[in-house]
Amino acid sequence: MQLQQTPVKFSAAQKVVVWEAFDVADPMVTAAGKLYEKTLTADERIPWMWIEQSVQDRTKSKPRPGGWSRHLILAAPEGRQDDPDALAGYVYGALLPGYGGYLCYVGVAESARRMGVGGRLYDQFFKVLRVAAGELGESLPFVVWESHRPDPTAPAADWENWTARTRLFDRVGGLWVDGVDFLSPNFAFDEEDDDAPPVPLQLFIKPMDVPEAAFTPERLRDVVVGGLHRQVYRNEPGSPLYDRTLPPGCEPRLRPARAAGVRKSERGELV
Repeated sequence: MQLQQTPVKFSAAQKVVVWEAFDVADPMVTAAGKLYEKTLTADERIPWMWIEQSVQDRTKSKPRPGGWSRHLILAAPEGRQDDPDALAGYVYGALLPGYGGYLCYVGVAESARRMGVGGRLYDQFFKVLRVAAGELGESLPFVVWESHRPDPTAPAADWENWTARTRLFDRVGGLWVDGVDFLSPNFAFDEEDDDAPPVPLQLFIKPMDVPEAAFTPERLRDVVVGGLHRQVYRNEPGSPLYDRTLPPGCEPRLRPARAAGVRKSERGELV
């Protein structure tokens, strides 16, 4: 689905407004759904209706004890917050009680890129999750997110976009979990299709209330399998995605996010 959008003319001094969506009937939420489908491939995204449902649940039902606190945050130029054609970006994710923050999806309209929109969305998401954790009387140890690195043979433009993305992760304080190819389900296929190829993703963490030095290989393994695989994707030891994500001998470590943007050949050589 293509987003039909009047180009948003930004200037370096123009203010970008960010806010949380609470009304699923808001045309800006509909515009976010169109941008979501435009900026993510089918194998990476869940049905948008699931995200709409989480927006609706924020206002129409009480959160379940121990349940996720989900948030959809939108961005637009000041004065155009009610104009779907001016939607500049969105971010969606959740606080997982007892675990940490999980940033699921983020997208910026092409006409609004390189104007600081992505950074504003990340920063606001971190603030919202810190408040959500405080309401539960919990700390916020970290926020984790995934991103799809291009295939080594992908066009140069794909790698340029990936490099720009990892630089953004750097600017917002994200660190790359080197040594892990996180294998997630392929949402372009039926979830019961055993032949569906998994989607390999790179993981990034922003330490919040826990210092970077505390993320030892053991703790990173727990973040990956104890949190993402078990709590988010419902995978247990013995499942192919779980076991192949952290094979024997895997020693994950944190590195600057920009290091993930380096292009390598299929033989592991820099190109």
